[in-house]
Amino acid sequence: MLKSIRIENPVSDCRFTNRNRAKRFVSQGRAIWVEPGTSIRFIAADRRHRAAQVSVDTTRYGYERAAHAGLPQLSELANLPMVTPGVLLGLGRRKGASRHTFLANRGL
Repeated sequence: MLKSIRIENPVSDCRFTNRNRAKRFVSQGRAIWVEPGTSIRFIAADRRHRAAQVSVDTTRYGYERAAHAGLPQLSELANLPMVTPGVLLGLGRRKGASRHTFLANRGL
């Protein structure tokens, strides 16, 4: 049975990892044990941790802008988990459902 290890300073919202992955992070020098066998903390000086943090911050910025200030730009949507950001922005020929589609679904 795998035991969950708590991450003190997670990069994303996932605050737990399994024991084998935690051991791997420590052996690679990316993290240190805070409480052995219970919790780890990532080392901020590691370039991979900084790169992951920048990616998460960029994604959060796109979400915040979309939620508060209107639609983000296409470059900001590149980091969001969606297949076709162009359809969301109305770019190109495939701009989504037409009036006919909505009327057909309502039975009119």
